[in-house]
Amino acid sequence: MTVMTAGTGGFSGSADATGPNAGYDPVMKFRKKLKKSKEDKKLVMPGNKLGESKENPTMPSRLFQYKVTIPEVGETVIYANSPAELAQKMRLLINPRYRGDVKIERIMPGAAGKFFMDKRMKHMRNVKEQADKAMQAQMTRQQVSLEKQKAEDKIKQIRMELQKKTQALMKKQRAGGAQATVDK
Repeated sequence: MTVMTAGTGGFSGSADATGPNAGYDPVMKFRKKLKKSKEDKKLVMPGNKLGESKENPTMPSRLFQYKVTIPEVGETVIYANSPAELAQKMRLLINPRYRGDVKIERIMPGAAGKFFMDKRMKHMRNVKEQADKAMQAQMTRQQVSLEKQKAEDKIKQIRMELQKKTQALMKKQRAGGAQATVDK
């Protein structure tokens, strides 16, 4: 029985680097730790902070803000690396007949914040106006129901008076006095 062993000088880390029984070396790490340089910090947009990049949380986000106006849809702010990249994405998303009318405008972070704040305030004004209209509609419905109730009460009162007069006339008829009031 023969056992196959490498013996001394076989396939191991201590063997020569060349030759028939060259050893193995541990796997090299190709990715080195990324260091932040001053150039990386310069490439960060003023509104972006370290860690906002989705691809690599240790790297700063280099996306810029663009105000995009799409016909029949409205305006919005979209983040992209460049206007060319954004235009390419828009071509994929938007119907060809509207592509020529799409406007892309680079805006600064303060303008983007103002855009979103204005949009929020407009929505809140609309909500308040809707609430005011709903309140006015509710008050109108209450007034209508109150007037209906008054009319129904008046109708009940008139019916009761009619019923009393009818009973009084029937009583007089039985007594024979109704003829005298009809003749007059």
